[in-house]
Amino acid sequence: MFGLFSFKNPRFRFIIIAVSLTFVACTALIGYVALPAQIKPFGIKNDVIKAPTLIGYGVIKASEIARASGLRIEVDRWVSSKDYPINHVVGQKPLPNQKIRKGDKVIIELSGGNTHRDSGEARGQSTVTSEDQRPLQSLPDQSSKSLSGRVVVIDPGHQRRANLKREPIGPGATETKEKIQGGTTGIKSKRPEYQVTLEISKRLKSVLESHGIKVVMVRETHDVNISNAERAEVANIVNADLFIRIHADGALDPQKNGISTLYPALNKWTAPIYKESLRAARIVQKSVIETIGRKDNGIIGRNDISGFNWSKVPVILVEMGFLTNPEEDLLLNDTKHQDLLASGIGDGIVEHLRTIEESR
Repeated sequence: MFGLFSFKNPRFRFIIIAVSLTFVACTALIGYVALPAQIKPFGIKNDVIKAPTLIGYGVIKASEIARASGLRIEVDRWVSSKDYPINHVVGQKPLPNQKIRKGDKVIIELSGGNTHRDSGEARGQSTVTSEDQRPLQSLPDQSSKSLSGRVVVIDPGHQRRANLKREPIGPGATETKEKIQGGTTGIKSKRPEYQVTLEISKRLKSVLESHGIKVVMVRETHDVNISNAERAEVANIVNADLFIRIHADGALDPQKNGISTLYPALNKWTAPIYKESLRAARIVQKSVIETIGRKDNGIIGRNDISGFNWSKVPVILVEMGFLTNPEEDLLLNDTKHQDLLASGIGDGIVEHLRTIEESR
């Protein structure tokens, strides 16, 4: 009997070899399944998925859906549509349920409403407005034809509820910051920053549209949950000429006052947009101070702002005054002063965009 299990027995050697080969094959198969899809051999690919349905969604929601599937979206153009509100997806490539690889782009068309004039196509890029906006009832100011088709994204700072979960401070960064902080509150008015910034942003939107500029609002309601990186992505998606962020300042010292404009300091993320952002900051800050006549706190470069580091388009942030200062709190909540702020910021943006046109 023991002779059966001797290595001198050919049948025993065959059994040992067969068992060994089976073990090696199973181990290799398990290891293969555990490999990331992008490095698996034999041409087998597990990163192919079905394209999600984006048609019918607003551009911000569509971006969220695509991102959840590991995809990116790129705006192709605006088209006239009687069936979809402005800034909603009316077409996509590939179509829903067609095969696409993770990491690829879904090319989308957006509705410009049934009164849309596709002036943005003249420069070969996309333009959108806010998700809740209705088609314009009047034509843009014809004296500003040179700005027709320019795109500005306005980000009214903060939102009703902060999101203190963390996100990378820039693409690939190990350092993180809160996704969106709560902002400050008026020392006398008791009104939160997110309300004030939206009110002034809406006024700014009207100023810019009067010059024929296409405007995207990151938010037009308080009940949103959009991180700083996601706010920058809105500007990236539409290839904005300028991404402007509207904020109010705060300090422990109630005497501190004045207006400043922040811009992205030079780093590995902001290098492509640094010079144009700096130029925009200088022009807008000068315009606001000349219009408002408040203390000039100058322009400030910042490395630590996620909304700057994630932006691929020129970006600035205007601190319109201190809600923690009693006088400026009352001014920031005064409708006439809000109009002046919107006018000063808007005039600066217009001047900046015209300098871009003249340099081309």
